[in-house]
Order: sequence, then C-alpha cells, then structure tokens
Amino acid sequence: MSVTINWAQCHTRPLLMIPGPTELAPPVIQALNQPPTIQYDRSFDEGVLEPTTLALREVFKTKGEVILMPGSGRTALESSALSIIEPGDRVLVIGAGQFGVLMREIMNRVGAGLTEFTTELGQPLDLKRLATEAERLRPKAITLVHNETSTGTTYPAAEVGRIARSVGALFLLDTVSSIAGIDVRTDEWGVDLNMTGSQKCLAAPLGLALVAVSPRAWQVMERRQRPASSWAYDLLRWKELWIPESRGGRVKDGAPRRQPVSMPTHLTAAMQVAVRLILEEGLAHRFRRHEVAAAALRSGVQAMGLDMFPHPSLWSNTVSSIKAPTGVETGAVVTRMRDQYGILIGTGLDKIRATTLRIGTMGITASPHYVLPTLGALELTLRDLGYKCEPGAGVAAAQQTFADAS
Repeated sequence: MSVTINWAQCHTRPLLMIPGPTELAPPVIQALNQPPTIQYDRSFDEGVLEPTTLALREVFKTKGEVILMPGSGRTALESSALSIIEPGDRVLVIGAGQFGVLMREIMNRVGAGLTEFTTELGQPLDLKRLATEAERLRPKAITLVHNETSTGTTYPAAEVGRIARSVGALFLLDTVSSIAGIDVRTDEWGVDLNMTGSQKCLAAPLGLALVAVSPRAWQVMERRQRPASSWAYDLLRWKELWIPESRGGRVKDGAPRRQPVSMPTHLTAAMQVAVRLILEEGLAHRFRRHEVAAAALRSGVQAMGLDMFPHPSLWSNTVSSIKAPTGVETGAVVTRMRDQYGILIGTGLDKIRATTLRIGTMGITASPHYVLPTLGALELTLRDLGYKCEPGAGVAAAQQTFADAS
C-alpha cells in the first residue's frame, strides 16, 4: 500500500525562516529556564540589566546609552516618537514600505506636523529630492526604516543621516530587522534614536524594545515644554531614575536605581546571553555570515527561475523578498511548505502579499544548516503546486555560493 509521507509530522514545530521572530541558540533558550528573580533587586540592575545595556553599545556602535524596555520594535518606535516630538513639530517620514507607514501612523498619534516622503516599493531613494525636501521643511526629525522588512530592502542610512544633520534635524532610524545582521553605525551615521526589537538578528526572544539615545536626543527631551504623554515609555525617565551621574544621568554613582517600568527578568537574562554570543562571534564575522547566507539564498531562488522583488542595489542580507511564480498562490506556498515540509516562510505584506514571498536569514538561520533545507523545501513545495524547475538547481547554486565564500 502506497503511503504519502508528511515530512513535517515527525517535528514538533516548523523551522522559522520567516523575517522574525527567528530561531534561538540553545544557550539563549537555557537562560529562560531559570528560577524567577526580583526585577527591582539591586543584583538584577547591576548584574544583569546594566551589563547587558553596556554590551549592547558595542553592537549598536555607540558611546551613548542603550535603553532596554519591555515591548517590541513598535514599542521602541513609539517611545522614541513620544519622547521627542511635541504637537505641531515638523517631522519628515520616509515611507518605502509597511514599516515606514507604521512610523507615519505613530507620528500622527503624537500630533506631529507630518510630511511623508514616499518611494516606490522596492526602489531606491531619490536622495537629491530628499535633501531638497528636507531643506524646504527644516523638520525637527527625519525618520527612516533602515531595512524595510516588507520588501526585503536596505536603504542608505548614512546618506540620510548626513541630510538630517545638514538641516539640523534629529535622525530616527528603525533597525528592527538590521541590527546585529547588517553593519549599523549609530554614532558615525549621526543616529539620534536607534530603535529596534529583540527577536530578529539579535536572536533573543520576542518581548524587549531597545533604543540607543544620543546626547542631542536627551537634550531635546529635557527642553520639552510639557512632559511626554506616556508615563511608562517616556525615555527621559530612564535618565532621571536609572542612569548614573558618571554617564550623564541623575542617579548618584553607587546609589540604587529605579526602573521606570518593571523589566522582565527572564527576557533580560536571555538578551544578555544573546549579546554575549554576538560579541564572541565578532561583529565583522557576523555581518559577513549574514551577507553570504543571503547571497546563497538569492542564488538558489534565481537558479529555480525566480526573480527578486527589489532593485538589486537594495537587496537585504536579512530578509529576501522573492517574486512568486505566475499562477502560484503565495498563501498556498507558505501553508504547503509548513505543513508538508516543516519550514515556515512568509508572504509579502499589503499590496505585494499575493505576489511575493519573504525568507529571513537572521541570527543562527544565516547559515548553510538552515538555508539549504529551506531551498530544498521551497523547490518541493513549488513542484507540488505545479511549478517546475531543474531538480536540485537551487540547492546546488546555494552550495556553490557558500563554497566560494569559504
């Protein structure tokens, strides 16, 4: 009797090759499996939370403070916006995808005098036109999504930072899907608020928001005409209650700190381990690993006869956006690949949901151990759905890319 094999049935869960959350390294998982501790105990502040935020400075490439809070990348975006923007402040939001649109909505909620600088999905920014618009508006802040997860594109943050500085604007950079996977240079690029979440290339569990704050951003917060509208997510309260005087805060050196919002101890401990693993690997090696893994994935899908969605100059090393074959439903690809082969990828978002697929190469998944099985499962899935390509071509092309880089 012939039996159809379900290759996913022997696994307890699908492998995560989506654009986050990503797979976790075993030491990070183990950090979650500890007895509970007290979040307001001095030993936690000084033995876990502070060492983690100080180590994150190296990842962010900043000499400023990195604030860790309960929440997500969106929490980081909103806390940053409400901490520096007062009603009527001019803000120039660069919208090049769904997460640029998200920042637009956040700025609307805090009452900004908003101007959106739109860019066609997957296409380069017109930096000359952006500079002209910034000079015309003279905004208080300019915002950019560095790595637009919805389209698999990486935008030139350094150039946008120079434009912001030229008009005296604060530079807010969303690095949710780039930090620790792509080289992000907070201080060098003039980033005033570098905003991200824990669950993507940092490869820690979902549940923490991170913001690196420049001295200029602190000054703007301190000069507000009225306090920020949120009590829990006003970033200035970290400077007032938690950062010591020796680092520019208001807490006497050696005195106990007060967290403005209670920190989740298990998530912080997991982040501490995740950051240790990043620094032990070395940032240069980590960035190169993500670069090669993404290139291998792209080589594989192109060998299957598929095209990338974005302009080649914008291809991301952490999220690949791929045009689906004509006549193949993207939702069916995701469902079949998960249920039959045990690997989860994503569709595109919003306007390109039905025409693109997205695959993440983040953290430990940026390696042959994850990319090659994903390509094999994608080929089998497409075959099941009626799309034919040369058997094994995708895996072979990716293997060659990995071999050439070794």
